[in-house]
Parts: sequence; structure tokens; C-alpha cells
Amino acid sequence: MTKKKASALPDAVRRAIQELGQQGGKIGGKLRREGVSAADRSAHAKKAVAAREAKRRGTKKKAGR
Repeated sequence: MTKKKASALPDAVRRAIQELGQQGGKIGGKLRREGVSAADRSAHAKKAVAAREAKRRGTKKKAGR
């Protein structure tokens, strides 16, 4: 068994940082999508699919290059 590493930050600070990250994460994808063209989104999605497939097969393959 591995021991969990103690956090260097106080619990209150760690929780505050987590909450800020969660708030940004909920809107991050929507804002990112607005600044990217449809062709770029499609290329990114194809690369993500290839990465998932490679991970499933247990091989590492550079997609889209």
C-alpha cells in the first residue's frame, strides 16, 4: 500500500483553490470552443479519438502528424 502524501497547503486554502478550479472548468470548454474553427475542432477530436484508441490497444502512436 502507498501512503497518501500530506498536503503542503492548509485545508481551507486547498478547498478554496479546488472551488475556483471547478468554476473555471465548467465554463472553460465552452469558451475554448468559441475561439476555434470547425475544422480545428474536428482535427482535435480526431486526434483525441486516436489517442484513446492507442491507449486502449496499449500502443503509443502520434495522431495527426
